[in-house]
Formats: sequence, C-alpha cells, structure tokens
Amino acid sequence: MTQKTSDIKGVKELIDICVGKGMEYVVISPGSRNAPLSISLARDNRIQTPVIVDERSAGYFALGIAQQTGKPVGLVCTSGTALLNYAPAVAEAFYQRLPIVVLSADRPQEWIGQDDSQAINQVNVLQNFVKASYHLPIVNEGTDDLWSLNRMMNEALSKSISGRLGPVHINIPFREPLYGEKNQEGQSERIVNKIVAKEVLSEEIKETLVQEWRSSNKVMILAGLLPKNEKLNACLSQLAKLKQVVVLTESISNLHDQAFLPCIDRVITSFSEEESQNFQPDLLINFGGPLVSKKIKSFLRDHAPKKHWFVGKEDRLIDTFRALSSHIDFEPECFFEDILSLLIENESSYADDWRQRDLACDTAHEDYLKNTRWSDLKAFEAVLAAVPDGANLQLSNSSVVRYAQLFKTSPKLLYNSNRGTSGIDGCTSTAVGACHVNDKLTTLITGDISFFYDTNGLWNKYLNNRLKIVLINNGGGGIFRFIPGPSDAPELEEYFETVQDYRADKLAETYGLDYFYADSLNALESVLPNFFELGEKACILELKTPREMNDVVLKDYFKNLRK
Repeated sequence: MTQKTSDIKGVKELIDICVGKGMEYVVISPGSRNAPLSISLARDNRIQTPVIVDERSAGYFALGIAQQTGKPVGLVCTSGTALLNYAPAVAEAFYQRLPIVVLSADRPQEWIGQDDSQAINQVNVLQNFVKASYHLPIVNEGTDDLWSLNRMMNEALSKSISGRLGPVHINIPFREPLYGEKNQEGQSERIVNKIVAKEVLSEEIKETLVQEWRSSNKVMILAGLLPKNEKLNACLSQLAKLKQVVVLTESISNLHDQAFLPCIDRVITSFSEEESQNFQPDLLINFGGPLVSKKIKSFLRDHAPKKHWFVGKEDRLIDTFRALSSHIDFEPECFFEDILSLLIENESSYADDWRQRDLACDTAHEDYLKNTRWSDLKAFEAVLAAVPDGANLQLSNSSVVRYAQLFKTSPKLLYNSNRGTSGIDGCTSTAVGACHVNDKLTTLITGDISFFYDTNGLWNKYLNNRLKIVLINNGGGGIFRFIPGPSDAPELEEYFETVQDYRADKLAETYGLDYFYADSLNALESVLPNFFELGEKACILELKTPREMNDVVLKDYFKNLRK
C-alpha cells in the first residue's frame, strides 16, 4: 500500500517511530515550516491530529490527552516563537510526569541569527523542562543521516515513556521547498524496543526497611498527585488496617478507601500546638507528584519524622520535608507489592487517633455548612454533590483545588488538576483536551481569573456536549484574601486580587456554548439538574459569589474546626 506524503526524507521515518512507540494523538498548530509534518500526519490514518491555533492552548490540550491516556502525545509547531508558547504546558508535563513529545520545525542552522523571518535559536530552548532535547539532522542522500535520525527518535520516545515519565523536545530543521509530495511505500521504520526487567528488592534492603518499619509505632503514608492505580490502592487498603498506620490522600491522588483520610487540611487545622507532637510520625512514606496541601508540608517540616522514605522513579532526590532518609527507586505499587507481606502490625493508637480527629472534623464541617451563607464554600458543597458518578473532574488551580480538598472524595470520580507547576494558565485547555479523548462527562471547576486567562481554550472545534464548565466568579483572585501578606497590603485589590467585573455569557455565545447563571444557593440548586443533563452543546455554569465575603466564611470555617 502506498500513500502520498511529504517528499522530504526522514518525515515518514519519524512518524513511523512515533506510532511504533504508542503515539495515537499529535496536536498540530498551523504554520508553514512544519508543513512536511502536518501534511504527512494528516494523511496517516494511524494518528489523530487535532488542530489548535494557539500553541499555548495546544500544549495544554495535549497535556489533557496525556493525563487521560497515559500514552505519548505529540505537539507539532512551526519555527520561531511558536515553540516558546509550548513552555508552560511542557513545564507542567515535566513536573506532572506526563509523556509529551514536542516536534518543532526549524530553519536550517545557517539561517539562524541572519535576520531571517521566524528564525530563532530553538536548540535546547526547553532544556530546563524536558528529560532530553534532540536536534535532528537534515537528511541528505548517501549519508548516515537516516540512521542517525532513527536512533535519536527511538531514544527520545523511549526516554519519554520509561522510568520517570516526562516530555522530550525534538527539533527538526527543514529546507525549502516544504510542500512537495511523493508516494511512500507502506514499509515501517525500525523500532528499537527498550526492555526493562522487573525490579525486586534485595533481601538485604528488605531487612533494613523492615527493621525501620517494625521500630515505628506511628507510620504515616502520604500520597500526592497520581493517576488512578488499582494495584496501589489495594496495597494501601491492606496497610490501612494496621493500628500504627494512617494513609493520608488528596483529591488528586485518586486513592479511595473508608480508612483513608482525604481531607488533610481539615484535620491539621484542628491540631493545637500541644497536640501536634502526638500526630508526628516516626516513619513517613510518601509517593506521587506534588502535594496541594501547604498545611501537611508545614506540619511535617515542623514535626519531622525520624525516618522518611520517598518511593518513586526519580532522577533526583525529592526531599520535600527536609527529612529524607531513603529514596526507594521503584514504582510505588511494585514496592508495596514486594514488601507488603513483611510489614507487620505494632500495638499502637496512632491510626485511631487520626481517625477520631477526622470524624470530629467531619461533624464540625457538616455543622458549619448547614448554616453557611452563599459563598464559594457553599457553592462547592452543592456542585461537588451534584457531579454525576463516573465523571472526570478537572480542578483548576489557586482557590479551586484547595476548596475541593475540604470535601471527601468519591471513588466514582476521576480527579485531575495541573499541580505539577500549579499555574492557572491552561486549566480550560487541559480540560478540553481531556474531554476530547474520553467518553466521560468532564466537569471543569474553575475560578474567574483562571477562566478568563485561558479563553483560547474554547477557540477550537473540539468542544463537545460532555464538557461542563463551572465558573466560580468571585470578582478576582480570591486566594490573595486568604494569604498572610497580600491580604493586609493596600495594593491587594489592584496588584494581587486583580478585581474584575466580567461575565462569561458573551464568551459562551461567541464559542457556541450553552450558558447558565446562578447568584444564590436556591438559583444554583434549581439550575444544576439542567446543567448536568447531556444536551447538544458544551455548557458553562457561571456562579456569582460575594468577593468580600468568601474569605470571612473560609476563615470562620477553619476557626470552627479548632473548637
């Protein structure tokens, strides 16, 4: 079978290797220098090629796909500043450990620095945010260039999808003419498989770790950002039955068991200074990506464990709590499966102490919300309770993901948030990308600054009726009213909170979304059933909450937990 694609040598070979390494989606931003890639990819029925004009939005759209599929996702752009616009999403992918493959078209090297249009120095420009950078050769007849391209592409894709997953950058110079075509034979390019042996702990290492475990009457297991992982969940459920073990999770850990404690901030807030030492662990075991909770980080830095194990495939030491004693370079589920049978129970009240405090905080939480006025907190209570089972929940950054942490998670939802670098800049685009590749209802809960910052996330043809956007519009960056420092500064409203008075109704009209609005609890409760009904279009539900009241409500909420 033949197929007419670019006549530039190396393009078909490059695409074959991407497909051979599991790539199913390549997000393309239009341009001329990348025409050989765009034309060839568009005609290749093995690859789906969404087209997103804005490269910053395209990067986050690809990140949303990678979140859902766990497979490498390509990004293709033209030369010049187009590539620089990928940087925020690539940085997020790096710290979120997602396999994004940037394929940037470039001018030939001799034209860099010669005032030619769209020509900047692209080599290694993303090096701080990728696992590796590659500059492919311009393939010439009768040379080893094709062999070199094959080796570099195999290495780049393997690096992205093995060990600590993450993005790679492949820079591809093209000489004109760019639009030539020829029939390509169906023969596929050589794929080099990277085979990784199953890892097991040595008996000596097991003995050392087991001794540390057995000498610890207070063991805290702490999970950060993770995709859903049934094997890991099962191991932790077994460990949570032990008297000396407490398992603390976050909404974006996607781990669920009645014995787990998912509302860390509530419990930590309830501690008096005298009580804190009782909850200090002897042994801390943590894994996963970055944590949302600043309170648990402060607690563990102030009340350091005697021993701290970090479990995960990492190239560097992750010493978040300044107490690291062992980096166990294993996937968490493999580690716990290997050692689980050796981890015995100690006589201890540690787990019970945490659970009793968690129950008390549950009661205080429910009592407070019964009489809470209309606010961000009350809106979250109603919205989270209404999200249909089986949905994908996307949480934007800043206040939104922190509010979500105050409510118990549901095992029937998948939780995602861009907590690698925790920026607000691509939350909508990420949710749109995620919704594009799964068959689930996808609900994005976002704040007004995050939403208006990323309105280009709606500038594409991939919005579908499974996308539900809940916009909590409190008139600015409300989180700065909670943070000591900016909350007391006279510049709060202009330079931190950035007060605004925009609504999203005209944006919804521009991009063809259905629009709902509520500015009270009664209005919200009446509109939620229609909002979550599967109609013909994507839709936005805008909730107007009182800008100068939300911080008062939240501060009173935390005071109530300390009683």
